[in-house]
Order: sequence, then C-alpha cells, then structure tokens
Amino acid sequence: MRMGVMTLRNAVIAFFVILTAIVITKTDPGDRSPAASSGGGQRVVCSVSPQRPAEKGGRIVAAAQFRCDPPGPDGLTVTVRLQRNDGGTWVTVAQDTFVTNAAYTTREHSAAARTRQVGTACAAGTFRTHVEANVYDNRRNSGLSNASGERRNPC
Repeated sequence: MRMGVMTLRNAVIAFFVILTAIVITKTDPGDRSPAASSGGGQRVVCSVSPQRPAEKGGRIVAAAQFRCDPPGPDGLTVTVRLQRNDGGTWVTVAQDTFVTNAAYTTREHSAAARTRQVGTACAAGTFRTHVEANVYDNRRNSGLSNASGERRNPC
C-alpha cells in the first residue's frame, strides 16, 4: 500500500514538472508585457516586389508592390527608386518614400493599392527598379531590399 501512494505522488510531481517545462518553453522571455501592436505577439512577414521599368504616358516609370501577412505591421516604409546604369554603376534618377501600416499592407487591399511608383521623362539607357522597405512591428525593425530586372530603352 505504501508503494502505491508513493507512485501516485511521484506521478503528480512529474505532471507538474512537465507542465511547468511546457509553459516556460512556450513563453517569450523578452515579452513580459502585452503587445501594443496590431500584429499581436507574432511577427508579421512582408515582401516587396519591384517591377521592371516601363513606359507610361511619355515617362519611364518604376513601380514596386508590397504585401504583408495579416493583420499587417505597425509601420511600413517603402522607398522606390528608378535607377539608370551609368558605366556599371546604378545611379538613382527618381525616388520617393511612402509610409503605410496595418491592413493597408495586406491582401485586404488590391494589388494596385499596394503598388507605389516613381518616374522621369523618357531617356535612352538601361534602367531598373530598386526598392527598400523597413518593417516596424512589435517594437522590432527589419529591412527588405530587392531590384528588378534591367530594361534597355523602355520608351
């Protein structure tokens, strides 16, 4: 009889040890307060997709599209650059920076609403679109960068 009581007690102790280990491993040690962001406790993943420069209304236009997982980040800053190859060096000929956040970055909005563009007058040369983004979410920053394929004399 004494052996049965000891086994039950050991089983209860083992249960609580395992439960405590699970709770400890599932808790993020750096986040002891409620998250004050739209993304909750999980990090939102975003991507940027530059499009090859194209002619539009007598201008060379560089466009880039962004997309983030729902519910979107606390903040997203996107810089779109139209660049020309000048003797092997990419030189920025037009650029603009755009800021957005939350659901405006997700598929809840159309691809057109998540596309930003810059442009300049038509000119000869080889061009590309270069895009950089900074994602701010859950008090953390991460950067993204991507370049399109080249386009020679788009006009």
